[in-house]
Amino acid sequence: MNKCFLCFLGLATAIFSKSQDLALPEGLEQNFVFAQDSKGVPSLITNKEIYRLENKWIKTPFTNTINNKDSLVLFFPERQFNSQNYTSLLINNQLHFVLSGGGFVLKLLNNGLTRIDNSVIQKTHFGSAIFVHDGQIHKYGGYGLWEFKDYTTYFNSLTGSWEYLNSNSTENPEGRWKSLFHKIENKLFVLGGRANESQIKKMSDAIVQDFFIYDLSLKTFQHKGALNNNLPLKASKERGFIFKNKKAYASENELIIIDFLKEEMTQINSKNLFQNLDKNHVVFESKDTLFYITNKNNQKFLSRLPVLDMGSLPTKTFPLKSKENLKNFYWIAIAGLVTLFLVWVLFGLYRYKDFLRQLVLFDKNRLYLGQKSVMISVEQLVVIETLNAKGSLTAEELNKIVSSNKKFVKSHLVLLRKTFIEKINQAFEKLTKFKKPLILEEKDPRDKRYLVYRATQEVFKKPSFWGFLIKR
Repeated sequence: MNKCFLCFLGLATAIFSKSQDLALPEGLEQNFVFAQDSKGVPSLITNKEIYRLENKWIKTPFTNTINNKDSLVLFFPERQFNSQNYTSLLINNQLHFVLSGGGFVLKLLNNGLTRIDNSVIQKTHFGSAIFVHDGQIHKYGGYGLWEFKDYTTYFNSLTGSWEYLNSNSTENPEGRWKSLFHKIENKLFVLGGRANESQIKKMSDAIVQDFFIYDLSLKTFQHKGALNNNLPLKASKERGFIFKNKKAYASENELIIIDFLKEEMTQINSKNLFQNLDKNHVVFESKDTLFYITNKNNQKFLSRLPVLDMGSLPTKTFPLKSKENLKNFYWIAIAGLVTLFLVWVLFGLYRYKDFLRQLVLFDKNRLYLGQKSVMISVEQLVVIETLNAKGSLTAEELNKIVSSNKKFVKSHLVLLRKTFIEKINQAFEKLTKFKKPLILEEKDPRDKRYLVYRATQEVFKKPSFWGFLIKR
C-alpha cells in the first residue's frame, strides 16, 4: 500500500512539476549559455545580456564596452557563444566560460563579458574533462589534431595562457575523450571514455575499459583496474553535473549517478524522466531542484524536477570495477590474440593478392604483373636490381654486365647493349602491354660524351607472404 502511495505521489509530483515549465524570455537570442550563478540562480547569458530567474526572467544588458579583442571571440561566426561551444565554471563566485577544444576564456565581470586569455583557438582538447582546482581551470584528455590526449593542461590566469601540467608517473593511462569524471578535493577521478582504433583493440572510437585517479598534488596516476562490463554508462559527450555531491549524467529516460569514493554507479530509469531534454545545455541542481532546458515543438522552456520526485523511482547499483577471475582474463586475452592473429593473416592474404595484382614485380627468374609473368635472364635481373637501387646505369657499368667479363671492341659492345636493352623492353611490353619502354638510353646530363640508362617505371622485388605481412 505504501509503495503504491509513493508511486502515485511521485507521478503526481512529476506531472505537477512539468506543468511549471517556464518559457524562455521573449527576445532571447538563439545562442546563449545556460548556467548557474554564484547564488544557484538559473541564468541565460548571451554575448550582450544576462537573464536571471527571480520569480520571472530579469534582463540585464551588458554595460561594459567590448573591445576589438573581446568582440573577435564573442561574435566569432564559427564559435558562437552558446552552451555547445562554451563550458561555464564558477571560480571565486564568478562565472567563467571556456571554449570547447581549448583557447578562449571569458569572465562575467562588472556586468559584462571580458576575455582574460592571451591564446588562440586550439582545437586540441574536444571532449576533455574540464574542472577547477586551486582556482585554476584544468583540462584532462580530449581529442584534437588527430590524436587523443593523455595529459592535463591548466589556465594560468597570470599569463593568460594554457600550460602543461607535468606528471610524475612513469606511465600515463590511455589518452581519451568523453570520459566520466569528478574532481574531489585534490584528486581527479576518471572512468572510461573513448579512444581511437589504433589504441583500443583496433576498433574505431571504442570504449576505454579502465578507471583511474590522478592526484593533483603529487601529480601521479593510480590505476584502479578494468571496468565492470555491466555498467550502463562508460562514456558521455555530456559534461554531467554535481548531484548530492556526486557526479550525475542525465538523458531523457535515465539518470546515472556515480559515487567515485564508494566506486559504484546508480541507474535510475523512468520513462520521460527528463522529457524533451535539450542535451545541448547542462543540467544543474539548486535548492533540491534539478533545472534543465527542454525543447517542445521548437520552443525552449526552463523545466524543473524536484529531487523528491526521484525518491520512489526504481534504482539499480553497479560496482565500477570488474571482478572477473584473473585466469579467465588470461584465457580471454589468449583467445583474443589468436583471433587477432588469424584476422591479421587473412586480411594480409587479401592485401598481398592486391599488392601482387597491381604492381610490376620481379624475382630471380621472372617479371610479374597480376596473373601473368615472363622469364628474365640472370643479367637482366642484375640490371633491374641495379636500376632499382641506383636509379641509373652508365654504359661502362652495363658493358660489364652484358659482356660476361669478355673483351670486345667498342662497336660490338654498343650492339650488345642495344640488343640487351631491346630484349628487356620487349619482355616488359609483352607482360604489361605498355608501349613505353622500361629502360631508356640517354646522354649523361653531367657529361654529354657518355651514355646512361635509366628506368622509366618502378619494378618492385616480389616479397614473400610473411615478409610482406611484417613490413606492411
